[in-house]
Amino acid sequence: MESNYVSFYDISIATLWLVIFLVIANSRARKVDAPIRKYYLRNVFFKFLFAISFAIVYLIYYGGGDTTAYWDGAVTLNNLFLNSPSLFFEHLINEPTQSLFSEHFNLDTGYPPGWIYREPEAWFVCKIASIVSLITFKSYFAGTLFFAFLTAMASWKIFELVIKLNTHKENVAAFCILFIPTVSFWCTGISKDTVVFISILNLLYYVFDIMVLGSSVKIKNIILIMFSVFLIYHTRTFILAAIAVPVFMSFGARITRRYEKQLLIKLFIRSAIVFGGIFLFLQFFSSDFANQMVTEAQVVQSDFTVNETYTGKRYDISNTDASPAGLIRAIPESVFYGIYKPFIYESFSPTLIMNGLESLLLMFLTIRFFIIGNPIKKITHIRKNEILVFAFIFSLFIAFMAGFTSVLFGVLVRIRAPLLPFFFLVLTSSVMLNQEKTKIEK
Repeated sequence: MESNYVSFYDISIATLWLVIFLVIANSRARKVDAPIRKYYLRNVFFKFLFAISFAIVYLIYYGGGDTTAYWDGAVTLNNLFLNSPSLFFEHLINEPTQSLFSEHFNLDTGYPPGWIYREPEAWFVCKIASIVSLITFKSYFAGTLFFAFLTAMASWKIFELVIKLNTHKENVAAFCILFIPTVSFWCTGISKDTVVFISILNLLYYVFDIMVLGSSVKIKNIILIMFSVFLIYHTRTFILAAIAVPVFMSFGARITRRYEKQLLIKLFIRSAIVFGGIFLFLQFFSSDFANQMVTEAQVVQSDFTVNETYTGKRYDISNTDASPAGLIRAIPESVFYGIYKPFIYESFSPTLIMNGLESLLLMFLTIRFFIIGNPIKKITHIRKNEILVFAFIFSLFIAFMAGFTSVLFGVLVRIRAPLLPFFFLVLTSSVMLNQEKTKIEK
């Protein structure tokens, strides 16, 4: 399908939407508490900068890719809506089939990219993007800004959540949640990764708002939770398990804190959580659902490997056995690769160099975590804070799935992007602990 992504019309519409978003952001920033207000607009600009960079890199350096393919598919659905709204909505609620393809698309609507249409998860992203395409008048860069703004708003919610839970200093929390370059590069443009990341953040915020902050249960929030689950289910199902398990463990940490001074009850609850977690862990890896999740995660790899753009550097996992025992044996190596790869010497390309630099920072912070201060106290501090319990377990889960299933570095860095804010939260949590220690000493 021929698409004109960069034209006077496209840039004009994008500029108009940029002004609209900045007016909205400036208005909302005024309502933010003074100590953190300065980060609000910076967060929006940061997301816009990397979203536009993402779009330009894929247009100029790669000559296209999955992001333009998603948009091409969205535009064909947009054209279908203008020709026949009923056929458009029929396509929205049905899985892609060859019969629908041949009946609904023609020379007037254009044809969606075949490799996108054949994968239901990728085509689902096109459906979402088609709605954005309608209100941005098919402007590729305006659509990019739209997705980036949604990411900025979702990230801000988690930043406010961390500030309310008082686990990090404001500047540290801002770096971890708002200003990680690779997260803002991979998870702000028109892509499946952006949809997944926004859904994870929104789901986590509203669950923790009710479970930890004790906010009243509102119909709107329940709808947003269900909608986030719906989006994740139709894009990367295995993410739901990656969220559910750490939420369960976080809830256990919260219950334990209530009985901090009642030793026997605390030990009983903690033992029940630990053994329950081990039981669920073993059950999970021996279940058909685990194998299904591995299969679905491997579909993510095929999203990129079928496209010639993603024939970049690869890495090997020594154990690729997908049996329950094989999956357990593969955990250490997969988790390590999922968090720390690609190394700096493996990252000399425009889309990976930032990942290589962040890998160095992650290694430094990991070593620092264990050799500076008392690591036992740090681990205890993490265990007593719900958001940190979630962050740690969620990071390990995503790291395993990313490391085990992604043969290409280009796939790995995109799947693992959502774990980075949370893993940085874990590694920097000792900053607040050290601050509290200094106050006590004074």
